[in-house]
Parts: sequence; C-alpha cells; structure tokens
Amino acid sequence: MNRQIKLFVGLGNVGEKYKNTRHNVGFVVVDEIAKAKQLEFRVWNNMLISFCKIVGGKVCLLKPMTFMNRSGDAVCLFMRYYGIVPEEVFVFYDDFTIPIGEYRVRMSGSSGGHNGINSIIARLNTKNFPRMKLGVGPIPNFVKSEDYVLSEFEDNDEKKIDTIKKTVVKFFDNVCVFGLDKAASKIANNEMKKITDDKKKCNNKVLKKCPIPIVKIKC
Repeated sequence: MNRQIKLFVGLGNVGEKYKNTRHNVGFVVVDEIAKAKQLEFRVWNNMLISFCKIVGGKVCLLKPMTFMNRSGDAVCLFMRYYGIVPEEVFVFYDDFTIPIGEYRVRMSGSSGGHNGINSIIARLNTKNFPRMKLGVGPIPNFVKSEDYVLSEFEDNDEKKIDTIKKTVVKFFDNVCVFGLDKAASKIANNEMKKITDDKKKCNNKVLKKCPIPIVKIKC
C-alpha cells in the first residue's frame, strides 16, 4: 500500500497578530512549500488554496481562513467539492508536547486536544487521515498551554524552524513522487540516522573527556 495525497492542509489562525505565533506553524510550513514551488494562494470560499502540478496530475495546498476551531469547515467543503477522501488529505499542525524543531508523522489518531484537528475529525467523522505534528514545545513551567501556543517564537528558535521548513518541503516532494508511505519511511529513516549520529557524537565527547585508561599487563 502506498497512499497518494491530493490535499495538503496547514492549520493556523487568520490575522496579522497571529502570524508569527507557535499555533501558526502549520501555515508557516505550507507557505514554505508554496514559496519553494513558486505558487500563489487565492481565496476560495472560506480558505486560501493553491494548486501544484506534479507528474500525473496536481495536488492542492490549503489554509483555512475560518480560525483554528472551525478548520474542519473549510477542509470538508474542499473535499466534497473535489471528491477527496480522508486518506488523501495530509495535515500539518503544531504540537506543544514535542520539542521545537522535531516532528512526528502519524497516519491516524486522536486530536490530542488540538482544536483544529478536533474540528476536522468532527466534520469528517473519522480520525483516519494522515498528519505531521510539528513541535513547538516544551511549555515553560507555570504557563498555560493556550497562552503559550499564541505566543511568538523566540529569536533562538529561528534555526530550528528553518530546518523544519526544509524538512517539510523535502517531505512534500517525496510524497508527490513516491507516495505517502514511502515518503514517511524515508523521513523515519532519516530521523533514526540523525538520532544515531547524535548518540555517536555524544559518546565521542564523553570518551574525549573521560579517556579509557590503558592497563599494562606484565607477562
């Protein structure tokens, strides 16, 4: 099985004051895909859409203009109009339980309390649509989650966000060329390699700081 995606959705809130907030990282990565492919969004009903030509057809990028908790209205309307099923939709959204700069790809699952995903699940009446959870955490102590996700990124987050943007564009390319399942496998393998490389670097640092003593054995 190798699913083909027809609709890529980025979740966020409408308005200038939300533009650089953590809750809008779904918008951020979809905008980055559009920038990489030299696409422009246009208004269609209660959403912004842009079509991207690929081998064998086209896919669409979508940003709901309904505010987060009614994201499902826009997604459901587009799907019905173009005859798209839930398994052909891929959603990008923020997750404060994941450290910033990291991500998780899931083929289905609950909303985890995310209002945008809650809305999509309610309107589609299914949890079975693939998604990428983009890390914006961790939440500092004594800060409410709703306040945290509506706060802006710090200056020192910029490099990690840039890395995520590049990762998402590469993932988008792989999905369009190889299909979702192969693309997800590729990104998982890359992540495992990164973890392994980081462990090696960490172990090397430890060995350099604490060299193993050479014991001479007399015969």
